[in-house]
Amino acid sequence: MSSSLEAVVSLVRTHYGLEVAAKLLPGEVDLNYRLSDQHAQDYIFKITDAGTDLARLEFQHAMLDWLRESDLTLDLPEVVPALNGELVPLIEQSVGRVYCRLLRWVPGRCLRTVHPRTVDLLQQWGALCGQLSRVLQGFDHPAAHYEQAWDPAHGSSSREDRQYLDPERYDLADYWWSYFEQTVREQRKDLRKSINYNDAHEDNLLIDQTPISPKITGLIDLGDAVYGPTVCELAIAAAYAGMDQDDPLGAIALVVGAYHQEFPLVEAELAVLPGLIAARLLKTVTSAAKGRCLAPDNAYLSVHEAPAWRLLAQLKAAGPALCHYHWRTACGWEACPKVVNFKAWVTEASDEFCSPVELREDQVIPLDLGLASTRLGTYQDYVDLPAFERQLRRYLEDEGATAGYGGYLEIRPFYTTDAYQQMGLQGVRWRTMHLGLDIWKKAGTPVRAVYPGTIHTLHDNDQDRDYGPTIILEHEPANGPVFYSLYGHLNKDCLKDLQLGQEVAAGAAIAQFGNSKENGGWPPHLHFQLMLDLLEYKNDFPGVAFPEERDIWASICPDPYFLFPELSPVSASLADSSLLSNSRKKLLGRSLSLSYDQPLTMVRGWGTYLLDQSGRRYLDTVNNVAHVGHEHPWVVAAGQAQMAVLNTNTRYLHPAILEYAEALLATFPPELSVVHFTNSGSEANELALRMLRTCTNRQDVLAMEVGYHGNTQAVLDVSSYKFDGKGGAGAPASTHLLPLPDTFRGRHRDLLTAAEAYAAYAPQLIAHLEEEGRPVAGFIGESILSCGGQIVLPQGYLSRVYSAVRASGGLCVADEVQTGFGRVGDHFWAFELQGVVPDIVVLGKPIGNGHPLAAVVCTPAIAEGFANGMEYFNTFGGNPVSCRVGQAVLQVIEEEGLQQNALETGNYLLKGLRSLQQQYPIIGDVRGHGLFLGFELVRRPEEKVPHPEAAHYLANWMRRRGILMSTDGPDHNVIKIKPPLVFGRFQADFLLEELSNAFKHDFLQV
Repeated sequence: MSSSLEAVVSLVRTHYGLEVAAKLLPGEVDLNYRLSDQHAQDYIFKITDAGTDLARLEFQHAMLDWLRESDLTLDLPEVVPALNGELVPLIEQSVGRVYCRLLRWVPGRCLRTVHPRTVDLLQQWGALCGQLSRVLQGFDHPAAHYEQAWDPAHGSSSREDRQYLDPERYDLADYWWSYFEQTVREQRKDLRKSINYNDAHEDNLLIDQTPISPKITGLIDLGDAVYGPTVCELAIAAAYAGMDQDDPLGAIALVVGAYHQEFPLVEAELAVLPGLIAARLLKTVTSAAKGRCLAPDNAYLSVHEAPAWRLLAQLKAAGPALCHYHWRTACGWEACPKVVNFKAWVTEASDEFCSPVELREDQVIPLDLGLASTRLGTYQDYVDLPAFERQLRRYLEDEGATAGYGGYLEIRPFYTTDAYQQMGLQGVRWRTMHLGLDIWKKAGTPVRAVYPGTIHTLHDNDQDRDYGPTIILEHEPANGPVFYSLYGHLNKDCLKDLQLGQEVAAGAAIAQFGNSKENGGWPPHLHFQLMLDLLEYKNDFPGVAFPEERDIWASICPDPYFLFPELSPVSASLADSSLLSNSRKKLLGRSLSLSYDQPLTMVRGWGTYLLDQSGRRYLDTVNNVAHVGHEHPWVVAAGQAQMAVLNTNTRYLHPAILEYAEALLATFPPELSVVHFTNSGSEANELALRMLRTCTNRQDVLAMEVGYHGNTQAVLDVSSYKFDGKGGAGAPASTHLLPLPDTFRGRHRDLLTAAEAYAAYAPQLIAHLEEEGRPVAGFIGESILSCGGQIVLPQGYLSRVYSAVRASGGLCVADEVQTGFGRVGDHFWAFELQGVVPDIVVLGKPIGNGHPLAAVVCTPAIAEGFANGMEYFNTFGGNPVSCRVGQAVLQVIEEEGLQQNALETGNYLLKGLRSLQQQYPIIGDVRGHGLFLGFELVRRPEEKVPHPEAAHYLANWMRRRGILMSTDGPDHNVIKIKPPLVFGRFQADFLLEELSNAFKHDFLQV
């Protein structure tokens, strides 16, 4: 069957009276064309072989009528009759007789073209299929009762085309055909049945044009509709929704849960779902393989082939049982059905068990090894197992204990390393939730069987941080369900002393605690875990899981505390972010904002990362406070050591303040040789303003448009970002603004003349003020404007402004609160990029790596002028603890080469961002120095119109993907990048990759 475009146009003219232009569309059976008439009305024209049963086509029309009269709010195809009134005219062509149908074009775009495919879209997908199943109850048609090739209920039929497959694929395909035969074939006759749409994939579901939160608005192509098991509707949607997903079980669970809300499933239907999904996928891959042989020019037949194979492999790797448990949980059911019987049986049979470790003569204490715990040291002490072992021994000794216990469902820092990560629906995630109960005790401690059983697994999982020697016992109680018990981190001798299939009695000694050289590298302990299903694992079983799957794994691996009546269960609940948010609103100041549309609960930091309460790691690209990395051990140790000795004020002599002052001043030009210490950048800027005004005996100050200097009243008065922003009242009479020297969207954009043009406003403003008898005290400005949008000053700007201010008798203040300490890479201080030496420099934020510390550095003349008899005293400014912390920060910067890293990584990142700018016009400008960078998003690139909505969207999307970013600039359309200086090439590549993926989103296209 074939037809040229000219023939189609002629056919439509003759039989429908329309003048159209035609375009061939992909299809498997019918020939499909998109038509556009002279009135810009679009249609789809379908040509079907005359051998097709006409009743089938009439069935499709009847189904459309049924759906149109239901409560569905969907756009549906509408059949246009031919001039003779027939809906399906039989037409004679040169190539033979064909059936023709003309349908009005349904508006929308195919789901396939939508990017990204969000959680909300997956849920809509499932909900739509549930609605279809609901409204099609009661609808029937004689032509619907036939064996349809794509119906998953007939999954074994695809096996007839096995010979077309690559032989390397046989094992995977055979696995699923066998599974289908064992689990679906015999049960399908007992399933609920109805007519199904049977084709809810991404080329048949239509989406509106909304770039954010798009909605499914229509569907097309009822050619595969058939009577069969109702759950097949869900299976087909799930098969396509799971394709190309890093977490297909989670994606399908969203579809299943939403379907269930609209059309409640029964347990028998969910039990066959894995097999039905696999059946649809097998039909997809066999049809594609066969099509390449029989119709090699039809690329449409292979469009789903590769992702279908991947999904079959992913589902096999997970195992049908785990798939089933995920999807039961999505329906709100107990994940593992056996757990209810197990718990009931255990209550009756508890006296038949014994604990795996004898603890009666021990002094046992609970151990909190959770993510937020500080009892056993820093984050590094947890991820470095030898360090952890030393800390654990010391802690137990200090507590007078011989054993410790805990860990069931605990979120632990051990598992936040790269070895435990995996991509999920929302980006990278970590298997941080511990599924067993740990008993920490000395090596050689006997381990006992908890219940009569046989040795099912005896294996040395000898990889670093694995279980080491492991025993899994299978238990088959007479009156209870089969279950398993796992004993990990054992001694190697047990592998020789025992054998598979060996029967053991309750309380029988089966092994001993292994030492760190044989047990996977851990301090001596027993990992004990119960399992109701081994999920096709052979030699071990997962001991950790994703926290978001807590309900699933807690059902498969029941709470083992009943075996230890002498122990009190250790709580392992997660902090509830919504409860914390509500308490925050009630207890804290109303003007205190939160980052992101979905606020985060952070409990730990390390290096360039912050960790939330689930152990999910977030790459921090905005926290320039943690300058040398979150919780750097040298800085932490310096503060702890001094805090344990003395902390007092500067009315006493102490070497710490002098040693730190000397080290800090050594980083400055020689003219800047006196320092005053404070607690915050706001306080330091306020002190700088006092110095300015005291030394000049003047009040008026020049400041920068959109500049920001802190949150006390005095510095708010020179912070245009605040007083010209929301809630502000404009500049006070003593503050006079210079235009923002923005060469991208500002008043002067010629890079050759911008510095002179922008700086020229300073002498004009100074002259005007002098005419009014108000000479300026000085000028305060950030060396690179942060809140202004990471604005890099045009070269030569500061030297011109400083000259004008000094010529009038004023002083110059450089605010380095955000830009200092090597961040700009080329220099230690950002003012050095301009070749100037300020009179006063203000330091804050990174100076103490999170410790409350700040400073004002000035010339000796300023210091003398400020010392007018009024004492400057700050209770905590310059205290010994702060000074030791500050000195440690300087040492880390030098010894770890962080300024050089800022230069090299910053240049690498700039290059990558500019490469993205060439690909995505929404990126209007990329700017910055070192690791103080920004890029500006614009709506119409040629006009440079700010696009704050895009910046907000991007920051929130990146947060979902595990990267913390933030917006800035007067129009809030600049994404700022100012991470801890330990941010390196690995982190830069991850950031660039995720940005590249995000800029493909529909909303970020311009």
